[in-house]
Amino acid sequence: MITVGIIDRDERARQETQRILNEENEVGANRIEVLFDIGSGRVDRTMLAPDILIVDIENQEPLIVEHAKNAFPKTEIIILTEVADVRTVRNCFRYGAVSYLLKKTCLESLMSAIKITINDGSFVSPSINRALIEQSFKSKKYEDLLTARELQIANGIIEGLSYKMIAQKYTISLDTVRIYIKRIYRKLQINSKGELIAQLTA
Repeated sequence: MITVGIIDRDERARQETQRILNEENEVGANRIEVLFDIGSGRVDRTMLAPDILIVDIENQEPLIVEHAKNAFPKTEIIILTEVADVRTVRNCFRYGAVSYLLKKTCLESLMSAIKITINDGSFVSPSINRALIEQSFKSKKYEDLLTARELQIANGIIEGLSYKMIAQKYTISLDTVRIYIKRIYRKLQINSKGELIAQLTA
């Protein structure tokens, strides 16, 4: 028996997910029990902890994944969504998801994803996998342009640290941080923090 929870604001999508799970119950060896099926992103510890939690992060913050993981530490989280943005995907994995499916291409693969995930594997839509690989390749090109210290400074910016906090973290002066920032901008041919974050994390 595999227990499942579903969080999806789209009523039609929740019904379609239920249909797929019901079909598995009719023909498959694995029995599926849906413990809850809600449209709200609210998760609390009073709910029964499912083996698998299927979450759509469209129209809500990826932090819902972290909240769910805090509520159900032993639950495996599968993202089932239309959101294909690489930064969002990476955030979902960072917050505790282990599988990521796009509804438009992988909904019918949901049962395969559940079986793989419940057996300590990970299922990621092929197009998402490709985007992650391309992003890693692009980041590697940028990293090759920067020195080790410049990468530290750039990563500090990506983490949301101020220039002062970066200076304290690496025991260097504020003016030195500013010099490194100018070098980084010149090498990457950018002019702002936003462009830096976009180039290294998009």
